[in-house]
Amino acid sequence: MLRFSGITKAFGWRQVFRGIDDGLAPGVYALQGANGSGKSTLLGILSGAIAADSGDVWIDGVSLNADPLAARQRLSYAPDESPIYPFMGGRDLLDFVAMAKQVKIDSAMLDLAAQLGLSPYMQTRFGAMSLGTQKKFLLCAAWIGEPRAMLLDEPSNGLDTRARKLLAQRIRARGLQNLTLFASHDTSFVEACGATVLHMDRFTAHGPCTQAPG
Repeated sequence: MLRFSGITKAFGWRQVFRGIDDGLAPGVYALQGANGSGKSTLLGILSGAIAADSGDVWIDGVSLNADPLAARQRLSYAPDESPIYPFMGGRDLLDFVAMAKQVKIDSAMLDLAAQLGLSPYMQTRFGAMSLGTQKKFLLCAAWIGEPRAMLLDEPSNGLDTRARKLLAQRIRARGLQNLTLFASHDTSFVEACGATVLHMDRFTAHGPCTQAPG
């Protein structure tokens, strides 16, 4: 489902990963580790948002290096902090992601947005949204196109209790046939998702990780 091999990454003199390899079957997995252990960096590399110095990632058997477009159509990624232009509206984001995935926004997606309380903010610019509302739009966009692999960075950050519960239920349900890998310090949320915990020392055993982002 998700496999990576030979991943090496350094930021200047800081070595984050050195030739790491792993593979994950369908299910729900939570990355945990100290600040600076590389959680956000690993998710960014697996999504293609951060370029590795070497190595490759396969999403459902498709190489991110050899066929990046096809690989990205099989995955979704929601970072912890919003990378969206402040002038872009909420519906603009959903339409843009749907276009990239070559799918349409359907009633199920609009229903999810409504359940997250996003209906009144579809035309609101990201720059005028609260951080919690921005987060909900990023998470909503992650479900577009029924991705085989979903990568989420601290998904429960900034969410109200109702949204946390809904998100945990949906993550747990999709783990039967697809893969969700997320970073979280939120132990109760990890438990609610039914996630298998992966400690970052699993990925840093082949080389030192010294104060890398995430």
